[in-house]
Amino acid sequence: MKNKKKIMTVCALALALSAATMTSFAAAAYKTPAEAVSGLTGKTLDEVTTERKSGKSYGSIASEAGKLSEFQQAVADIHEDKLSEAVADGTLTQEQADAQLAAIRERQAACDGNGGGNSAATGYGGGCNGTGMGYHHRGNGYGLGYRNN
Repeated sequence: MKNKKKIMTVCALALALSAATMTSFAAAAYKTPAEAVSGLTGKTLDEVTTERKSGKSYGSIASEAGKLSEFQQAVADIHEDKLSEAVADGTLTQEQADAQLAAIRERQAACDGNGGGNSAATGYGGGCNGTGMGYHHRGNGYGLGYRNN
């Protein structure tokens, strides 16, 4: 009987630990596109910010380092986290968040890292250069953002 209780306790702890671990893996590894480029390319955040201010997009910086697809995934993860927060806060419905994330992923599929696209006009592009969705507080995005340069 004591062995069964020990086994049940160990199983419950293992389940709780695995659930906590899975939750932490679901969160984005980076908080901003600038952090993502920095982490993926090995450049400092200051170096990335300086390159961005000189006119390069985050996507082009990542592309030059051969990390465009990893950057795109990191940006999608960042957007997904921000959208999840907006849904939890009641700012967006899940349907709106799903539609925005689908639009982001669609834009990323056509992204070559040159920073093109219309994210400044629509406010929630976010596919190539890490802007959009209100990050620079322009367009008609939902303003979920932060400044990253």
